[in-house]
Amino acid sequence: MFLQILKTILQSNKFLIFLSVITIFLVILAFLIPKDSVYSLNTEEINGTINSFKIDGNMLRIDMKAKEKITAFYYFDSEEEKNRIASSIGYGYKVTLVGELAYPDGNSIPNTFNYQKYLYYHDVYLIMNVTKINISSTNNVWQNVKTNIYRYLLRFENSDFLLAFLLGNTSNLELEQIRDNGISHLFAVSGMHISLFALVLRKMLRKFGSKKDLIISLLLIFYAFLVGFTPSVLRSSLLFILISLNSYFDLKLSNKRLFLYLFLALLIYNPFYLMDMGFQYSFAICFTFLFLKSSKGYFFNLLKTSLLAFTISLPITAMNFYEINILSVIWNLFFVPYVTFILYPACFIVIFFPFLSAIFSIILEVFNLVNSWCANIKIGVIIIPYIASFIWIIYYFLIALFLKFKQKKYVLLIMTFLLIVKIYPKINLNSFIYFLDVGQGDAAVFISPWQKEVIMIDTGGIMNYNNESWQERKNKISQSETIKTFLNSKGISKIDLLILTHGDYDHMGNAQELVNKLTVRKIMLNKNNFNNLESDLFKKYSNKIVFLYEPVFFKWTMFYNQSKAENNASLIFKINVYSKTFLMMGDASKNEEKELLKENILSDVIKIGHHGSNTSSDKTFLKTVNPEYAIISVGRNNRYNHPSKETLKTLNELNIPYFLTSEKNTLWFKVSKKALKLYTLN
Repeated sequence: MFLQILKTILQSNKFLIFLSVITIFLVILAFLIPKDSVYSLNTEEINGTINSFKIDGNMLRIDMKAKEKITAFYYFDSEEEKNRIASSIGYGYKVTLVGELAYPDGNSIPNTFNYQKYLYYHDVYLIMNVTKINISSTNNVWQNVKTNIYRYLLRFENSDFLLAFLLGNTSNLELEQIRDNGISHLFAVSGMHISLFALVLRKMLRKFGSKKDLIISLLLIFYAFLVGFTPSVLRSSLLFILISLNSYFDLKLSNKRLFLYLFLALLIYNPFYLMDMGFQYSFAICFTFLFLKSSKGYFFNLLKTSLLAFTISLPITAMNFYEINILSVIWNLFFVPYVTFILYPACFIVIFFPFLSAIFSIILEVFNLVNSWCANIKIGVIIIPYIASFIWIIYYFLIALFLKFKQKKYVLLIMTFLLIVKIYPKINLNSFIYFLDVGQGDAAVFISPWQKEVIMIDTGGIMNYNNESWQERKNKISQSETIKTFLNSKGISKIDLLILTHGDYDHMGNAQELVNKLTVRKIMLNKNNFNNLESDLFKKYSNKIVFLYEPVFFKWTMFYNQSKAENNASLIFKINVYSKTFLMMGDASKNEEKELLKENILSDVIKIGHHGSNTSSDKTFLKTVNPEYAIISVGRNNRYNHPSKETLKTLNELNIPYFLTSEKNTLWFKVSKKALKLYTLN
């Protein structure tokens, strides 16, 4: 009787609509009602259990469960301490942390990764900078099993790949080339892995008859526990279980309906799954495959599947990385079968038969060689600039029309939509000038109307002061990659001129990486004697180096003082943007400012010299410039205590409004033929 009632309810379209409405309501509610921590920022000690952890160089990151989830960071004092903690930490272990709580930082450059939002969507509202840590083991059998499996995998030479393929832990893996090739989905434990896992288990357990699905379901739940119940694994594991239950109880529900119920149930459980990239990829691609009919021939079917997966996931990729690789459809013809039938099974084999590690290394080397070769082919990379997420609904609507009616006109409409998205940022009569927040450094981007000319002045650069190998981190935050992401989000893949005002690391430390990642037509250096950074750049890109340049849109006056001191040799520019002027001072000192008093330096905006140090920004000089705005590019809590109180006092006395990147993050100006308007990220 109960089963009959359940079957009737689940088959009812009205119930599906009702559940959909409830889900939409709860999702909207979750996003509208802000959440905050139950902890006070004055809390100095927190007790909890470890959900996950990561050791990278001299840093330990712990994701813990206390009264709420907390992400904590601890920095090792010595290699001995690192080894001691690495051998005593585990999943589910009890931990006592002493330190300082803080709100996590958001993104300081527009359209780049926002760590604060990422944590918020994972129910983490505060981070802790830990000064003292105490770890004790747990009696939980399952957590100890998980810890022992993790430690066992770490013993292998290629543990980074084993952890990625078997436990979905990619924290020690270099993902840049993998992502560029469009094959990162193979490294997230997901539907493909679960399906293969279930298929093998079905073969192994066929003697158990009707009980085999129950055993497989229990094993899948355990496997989901091992990989941390990620949304993509939950989707694939629970879908298998639902299909099995549907068959066992003869509920006569279609796979599409089961899929929709699972989608709604997971969003009711956690509405923020909607912001998880793994969840987005998993459901978008899987839902489409439910409508896909198999074709004859493995590779033809794989090509069709790969093309459809690429098409469906295009907005997700574009919204996160602002670029797609159309060749990934071709690359997947190799990587999908190679990973599915060779590399992934080899991971399981080698952990049971470690003496086969040499063969596994060869299999992995083949993967790495092909992956590297594919990554060097850039002709398929297309920049997709930022657009509001809801606009992509149009794209999916057109995809749905094509799948339903199979008419070529919808393909044409899809291509037209993508073309409009591609060229939209270029259709702008305004010029934009960005002062990027690169910490204690300088980086500015001048973008002309229609993006006909893009000029970048300095690149910033974070000096790495770690000297010992045990302190070096594998997964460093690449500032150059962040800058590239920002430029891509604006539809920019080419810099016409990169100006490096002088050779200090905080002004050109990211230069080589940026030139490698982007198309840079010309690089301008000053005529001072080259230091090591400048010499390395000149040797590698001598064909791009210039000392003079005639802009197309921007008009400028360049001031240059040959000096033995690096800062004093900074290139200085007064740049005209329509009727407005920007004075870019590099790290020039008061002596250079005194020399400039002979010139016409009246400007609407000044980028203050040397990060607001008292060696720059003479009162007479600033009074002569008479700017409407002063920009100070400076790092938070920097060791130099920039900007100086003297500089800020001078600006206040002259009633010059000033803005610090350390307070406002990235700042930018929109310049039209008649007006100048300032925007800030914060």
